[in-house]
Amino acid sequence: MGATGNPPLGNDCVVTTITPYDSASGKGYGSFHITPGNNNLAGKIEWYDSTSGTVDFHADLTYINDTIRVNENEFFLLDGAGRIKEFNTLENPSDTSSERYKYTYEYDAGGHLYSKNWFVMSFNTDVPFFVYKYEWVNENLVKVEVNEASGDKRIALRSELKYNDTKTVKNFLYYFPDADELAPYIFSVNVGAKPKNLLENIGVSIYDSDGNEILTYKTTYTNYKFSSDDYVTEVYASGDVIDGLPLVSGLTKFEYECK
Repeated sequence: MGATGNPPLGNDCVVTTITPYDSASGKGYGSFHITPGNNNLAGKIEWYDSTSGTVDFHADLTYINDTIRVNENEFFLLDGAGRIKEFNTLENPSDTSSERYKYTYEYDAGGHLYSKNWFVMSFNTDVPFFVYKYEWVNENLVKVEVNEASGDKRIALRSELKYNDTKTVKNFLYYFPDADELAPYIFSVNVGAKPKNLLENIGVSIYDSDGNEILTYKTTYTNYKFSSDDYVTEVYASGDVIDGLPLVSGLTKFEYECK
């Protein structure tokens, strides 16, 4: 499961730096860094690629009332609890002529994301293209299912997640294997409650238009290391890379900033 040997980090800590490492060379690929702004909200996001020596992704987040603006074309709307309830973006954010997308998010009474809708705006602004359902058990996300919103409502994706329920973690990660749209922002936005325990395995199945399983992805997470107050500082991922998750294969280390 991992080891605890580090000193405590402190109270109310958030991840600010994520560094993936190459398993063979032991060198970091680069680093994903979140700079906190006012009220400990994310102010700037950067991905630095150490291979090319360049910043491959950069975003300055601007907060105006219930809106987080990423740029002229992308913005989040927040609910009264500060959670994202809507994301307006583009199919290709670097191409302003690409398809406009809208995602909406709904939460249960316990603050867990339980439903998401994806709208393709040129297709229909009122009826979603796909609907997403999330199942939580004992404060952990255990199942995701994605279906067409209309027609025969065929299944497009199903995912199952398994945890070590003997180990509790503090304010670590969201595990939404479907959430490609949130990949650059998943450390910076509030998507409700995070899983309580330690993720060990995740499997994803993709289905074709006839409902046949055509692709499967499986990933295992091991060798966790923690601070003495249960913040995850390292994890090793093996298996497939899942687009909607913020961990690549190999070792990833985490740094935090605390209030």
